[in-house]
Amino acid sequence: MDTRHYRLVTEPERPDYPIGIDLNVRILRKRLLRAATPSQLEAALQGLRGLLGLDD
Repeated sequence: MDTRHYRLVTEPERPDYPIGIDLNVRILRKRLLRAATPSQLEAALQGLRGLLGLDD
């Protein structure tokens, strides 16, 4: 990918501070991503709580 395909996005108040990337690329294939189930979300949150030392 070269610079013709992306550019840095900045805040209007701080043009020297990038906050993201704007991509201009072709989409080769569209597919629906599977949504996480509540049990998967809870497991992920529990893992983060453990890593942060916030276990109940």
